[in-house]
Amino acid sequence: MREEMLLIYLISFLASLDMLGLAPLMAPYARAVGAPIHLVGWIVAFYSVANLAGNLSGGWWADRAGRKLPLIVGLVTMATALFAYPLLREPLAILVVRALHGLGNALVTPAALAYLGDASSSTSRGRTMALYGVTYGMAGLIGPPMTGWLRDQVGYGGVFVGLSALVLAVALVAMAKIRDREASVAERPASKIPWRSLLGVGVSVSFFAAFCWMFAKGTLLVFLPLIGEERGFRAAQVGMLFGSFALTAALVQASPLGRLSDRWGRLPFIAAGLFLLATAMVALSASRSWGEMMGAMASFGLGFGLLFPAALALLVDQTTSKTRGQVFGIFMAMLSVGTIAGSGMAGWMDQWHQTAGIHPFQLVALVLSIGLLWTGISVLITRQARRALPNWR
Repeated sequence: MREEMLLIYLISFLASLDMLGLAPLMAPYARAVGAPIHLVGWIVAFYSVANLAGNLSGGWWADRAGRKLPLIVGLVTMATALFAYPLLREPLAILVVRALHGLGNALVTPAALAYLGDASSSTSRGRTMALYGVTYGMAGLIGPPMTGWLRDQVGYGGVFVGLSALVLAVALVAMAKIRDREASVAERPASKIPWRSLLGVGVSVSFFAAFCWMFAKGTLLVFLPLIGEERGFRAAQVGMLFGSFALTAALVQASPLGRLSDRWGRLPFIAAGLFLLATAMVALSASRSWGEMMGAMASFGLGFGLLFPAALALLVDQTTSKTRGQVFGIFMAMLSVGTIAGSGMAGWMDQWHQTAGIHPFQLVALVLSIGLLWTGISVLITRQARRALPNWR
């Protein structure tokens, strides 16, 4: 079991490396092949459009067929899409492959999270999900600077083909090492996911926090590389901005802070994370130098490091092994919706910036503040409910 969990963490790291490592590249690559700004936003966002459908179906599949098959199919799909990118020079063709890429990644993540949730106990869920967050943070730390540097050295094609080979190699290892079984009829849920449970306070907070965070991330994916180019930053420097976020997030989640929600509850850490994210976006909108932007992105990473493991552990608290894949699929779908909204609204945000002087990052801070408000209300609701109902979760 321990060896398999380590492999799941490796797969999670690779899935995150695939996504985050391309963060500094996709918008400039789309511009390089002639895409206008609105299509650049949708090329970035279409990855998440496919994620939206893939997460829901992938989570459902993982609850019925086991965790292994979605992992393998997703990894192979990712490798295929990555290999196809450098063969294409038409923006619309890249848009289609971007969707295939997002679909493959969407199959991997809910199955991996469900596997980790199955293997964790009620007193270690925060720690288990914090370690998952560390893999995400380390991928973000290594990926953007590395791919930015590689782009400068060998071009876009070398980055895409190299990452494709790495994904395929890990898929082969997973095929050989991960043991899984098809769920028996007796183990399968008698009905679909209990949708009424999604109206619960804890689950709704996790979903809304996921949307808010990825709305911010989607906006950053479009505007941060383009702002960097306008200010004369090298691709590696833009990668280091994302790396600053990732390093801070990884350190926070690897430290005792990453598992304090096991002792003090999930909602306070989600609220603290949203507050720090909103503050970071305001600071980023006011930053003028590369150093100031590095500091703002580090603050963004601190907020993520507090929020992410608590939100994931909260979902594990309120699910069973028979519905966990579906609920994590919905969680990942909310991440996709957030990215679609943040990236897809790039053209409108740019217009508002030009006409009203409202920076896109300030609009993101407003969205995060709404999420913080709902989390704060939920903390009060939960405290009142626990006084009245001792068994309230």
